[in-house]
Amino acid sequence: MKIMAASNLITVVMTQEIGFSGRVLGAMIFIVFSFLVAALFIKRKREKSTEKILESEKEQELKEKNSSSSEEVLGVNEDEKENNEILKKENILLGLKNVDKEEAIKMAGQLLVDGMYVEEEYIQAMLEREELVSTYIGNGIAIPHGVGSSKDKIKKSGIVVLQFPEGVDFGDDNKAYLVLGIAGKGDEHLKILSNIATSLEDKERVEKLVKTKDVDSIQKILISN
Repeated sequence: MKIMAASNLITVVMTQEIGFSGRVLGAMIFIVFSFLVAALFIKRKREKSTEKILESEKEQELKEKNSSSSEEVLGVNEDEKENNEILKKENILLGLKNVDKEEAIKMAGQLLVDGMYVEEEYIQAMLEREELVSTYIGNGIAIPHGVGSSKDKIKKSGIVVLQFPEGVDFGDDNKAYLVLGIAGKGDEHLKILSNIATSLEDKERVEKLVKTKDVDSIQKILISN
């Protein structure tokens, strides 16, 4: 309303014959009016710009939060990734034909070699371990691994799984349906053995793994601890 009144006043001043002083005054009023209109326009423009900046900052803040959450998730996935490297899906062989104990150990050892976990000599160390004491731990499971002196033959920790539905004779009427070849770098041997014992202490779970055709289920169970 004030702007319209000022505009009407300018029109009156400019159209009436009030002399040079009046026209100067009219011109001054017109300049002031133009300034007010321009100031109002600039103010609104600044307000819109401020709103855009605030929206942009909110979007950026939201992106940073999402990024932070993603990094936390990635942190968890890094642990899973490391476990998946210890037991790779390609190192889980299912539905194998029955063989004798020595051959089963050699197969497990060769998988460890092929997976770049150990050197070739580690296979012989696994056979030597079996001669000293049986690696059959009960519940249809055997965990052949190298003797203590073969630690220098281990490149990195790893597990391989061989499933024999008909079972492998490990002596004393003990049949292993799951043969897990293991190699633990440094002090990880005991940790791996402990995890396996905990994961496979349930007889019903072992029976399912003996019959399963899904490598994912075996991988998840053995690296879940």
